[in-house]
Amino acid sequence: MPSSIPRTYLVAGTAEPFFLENAVRWADALGDAGADVVMRERPGSHGDAFWQKEFPLMVAWAFGE
Repeated sequence: MPSSIPRTYLVAGTAEPFFLENAVRWADALGDAGADVVMRERPGSHGDAFWQKEFPLMVAWAFGE
């Protein structure tokens, strides 16, 4: 394992329970390991409309805007 865990941004849609459950598990595990984790749960699933709304938020988070 690296000496530090990178910041992590996870997002999953409420209409994709398998992906959402896994994202929550990753967020919990990374948080327990001391990582800076953002976990977002949004209505929808992995589709164009979902990512059109989410992508700008992810970029803003990554670059501190």
